[in-house]
Amino acid sequence: MEKFLLVLGLSTFLLFVLGAFSRSFKIPTIIAFILAGIFAGRFIHEDITLERLSYIGIVLLFFYLGLEFNIARAVNVSKSIWAVGILDLVLNFGVITLFLKILGFDTAIAFLGGAIAYASSSAITSKVIVDEKRIANPETEMILGLMVFEDIIAPIMLAVLTGVFSGEDLEVVTFGIILLKVLAVFSLIILISMTMKDKIGAFIEKFLNEDIFILFVFGILISFAGFTSFMGLSEALGAFLIGMLISETGKSEDVEKVLFSVRDLAVAIFFFVFGSNIVFDQNFFNAKNLIILISMIFLSIVGKILTGYIGGRFYGLSNRASLIAGLSIVSRGEFSIVISKFAPSTYVPLFGIYTFTMAFIGTFFIQYAPKLAKLVFKPKTKKGGKKVYEY
Repeated sequence: MEKFLLVLGLSTFLLFVLGAFSRSFKIPTIIAFILAGIFAGRFIHEDITLERLSYIGIVLLFFYLGLEFNIARAVNVSKSIWAVGILDLVLNFGVITLFLKILGFDTAIAFLGGAIAYASSSAITSKVIVDEKRIANPETEMILGLMVFEDIIAPIMLAVLTGVFSGEDLEVVTFGIILLKVLAVFSLIILISMTMKDKIGAFIEKFLNEDIFILFVFGILISFAGFTSFMGLSEALGAFLIGMLISETGKSEDVEKVLFSVRDLAVAIFFFVFGSNIVFDQNFFNAKNLIILISMIFLSIVGKILTGYIGGRFYGLSNRASLIAGLSIVSRGEFSIVISKFAPSTYVPLFGIYTFTMAFIGTFFIQYAPKLAKLVFKPKTKKGGKKVYEY
């Protein structure tokens, strides 16, 4: 116990120091927290209590994602962005999965690698867009719509991966059964929402300002996450669905505030523990592994840029705005980290270094996306020498 308290105390203080440092240099805190884990990993790597605490971070992360959706919004966004979303799925998940399969990886690991490479980091993307005051830019609507589409797909991917890596041989895993389980829990939440959302909303309103309300929210959240985990699906899916249910009541903003502090601590520890699991083993740095890593990074960058550019043109954006969109969604982050939890220890360095590198590179791309796009699609010059930009 003494060791755990010392490790937890020093770890959280280190996260504060690096978090403050990252804010000063406009570096996403995700990167700072992962770096802290990498450097301090050998001190906490075997601390199972801290590892388990980080799972609360996963649950809270997906719960807050769920709070952003009610069912109507999820359907509307999917209708408007489905073509770009499918393109994103093919160019990022599909291409990486096929690439790893061609290299001789078994189907489960290839699927895992594709899932890790699929989703952009909503946290990094949205934060930089807000910080750089790009909310009103023409490409931002499509970018945020695509983030929403990925937020819906990612929990389903996690549920499928939980089934695949449940200990059974992949050949006997019936994907249909897994998808039926996913459909069942979605249907349960929709049914509860349709029949009880007003009563749940009234209950939340009654106890919202009580000290014990946090116990209700935390208890329901962890219980349903545990239920979906017990069903052989992911705890993240359960957390996401509870968030959607509360969003249906119209009380999502009020509930958000209740768990802010708990969420920030648990999520920070989650990224920290992820970083601690990235062990730079000398045996990893051979020609084959480096070629695989560099190839995955290259294909992932190209895949997202093409997704943004081609999708932007479908969406009605100009060449320049479409390229800005593509450059802005290169980063990988929280979803890749959550999904990489399924990786066998042999593959942790590969997927861990990939995710960290993509978060770092992606941050550079999104911060300089307008300037990089201007180099490719130069502003037109009208008579009188005044430059104008095509939006």
